[in-house]
Amino acid sequence: MLVLPSVGRVAEDQAGLPWLVMFPDGIVHEAAAGWFRELLIGDCSPATLRSYGYDLLRWFRWLYAVEVDWARAARDQVRDFVFYLREAPGPMRGASPVGFAPRTINHQLAVLSGFYDYVISCGHGPLVNPVPPASPQSRRVLEHHDPSRPWPVRRRADYRQRVPRQIPRALPDDAADALFSALRSHRDRALVAFWLSSGVRAAELLGLRHDRVDYGRRTIAVVSKGTRVVEQVPASADAFVWLSLHLAEGYLGSGADPVWWTLRAPRRPLTYHAARAVLIRAQAALGTRWRLHDLRHTAAMRMAADPGFTLVDVQAVLRHAHVSTTELYLQPRTDDLVEKMEQLRQRRLAAATQPPAVAAGYDQAAVRELLGLDR
Repeated sequence: MLVLPSVGRVAEDQAGLPWLVMFPDGIVHEAAAGWFRELLIGDCSPATLRSYGYDLLRWFRWLYAVEVDWARAARDQVRDFVFYLREAPGPMRGASPVGFAPRTINHQLAVLSGFYDYVISCGHGPLVNPVPPASPQSRRVLEHHDPSRPWPVRRRADYRQRVPRQIPRALPDDAADALFSALRSHRDRALVAFWLSSGVRAAELLGLRHDRVDYGRRTIAVVSKGTRVVEQVPASADAFVWLSLHLAEGYLGSGADPVWWTLRAPRRPLTYHAARAVLIRAQAALGTRWRLHDLRHTAAMRMAADPGFTLVDVQAVLRHAHVSTTELYLQPRTDDLVEKMEQLRQRRLAAATQPPAVAAGYDQAAVRELLGLDR
């Protein structure tokens, strides 16, 4: 198996673009920088640029290993690259030991397709985009899609992977209780309580400011992913109690100050990677591998299973653009199915121990005495 060299990096740019691809080491990749500038003008978020940067870096490293210049890449290289991604060790801890996830591969191809579309339009790179495009028939199917209907089945473009329909990973109630008990600080308990009750995304909660916490209404205002609109989200009273206990330990702030900070000096705003490390440490003794986004899935599944919530209520709390996304959480939880199966067993046992009923028109006492049912 080919091992990618550790050459190049994705770096923050303090003066201009939020992120740059440095490839080879210490040299700005000008074509990638030009594409990022184009995306930034089109209101692309810095987080998206960072994600695209790592996809480009992976591609550049693979081309470097096979000794092909990025500007001379062809369809054959894309095909071999996809084969590598299908066989390479997964990048995430706890993920499948072999192969990147299908969604990751498809995202990688979408990024490369957009990048080469840009450089070709500028008169650079190869003459033809090396990433196979979707068929014209598939594009026409999606041009006039009715948002009230499911997406039609269409042929995948070459090299795109089949993405299996997956039930969202939600923590069973006992696993959530065990995880909460393993947390070491009021800060961590407050974070998990907010994630499990409000369903906000990890990065949305980590960006919370003091002036966006409403203790009276029990809501927090977060910057929603995608739209980047500040929206109010309700949370449980327990989450606000844990937050108050944490702030009372000397982590008070005001105004636009971040709510979440590191516990050790020097104090810094808590990042996504630090929060993920908190979750990993808490699970070390439990032997589980839940991820931060699984907490959002858990909150959504709990709301969807509660008879007091309508589907539109769940959509509003999760801030989904389309209700079809929220419908994924209508799948019954495994815990609930196990409980219902046990209830079915108990009902069948109870029915088996009941005496047989006497048909209408017969004297019940006489029949029971005749059959000896009262002995």
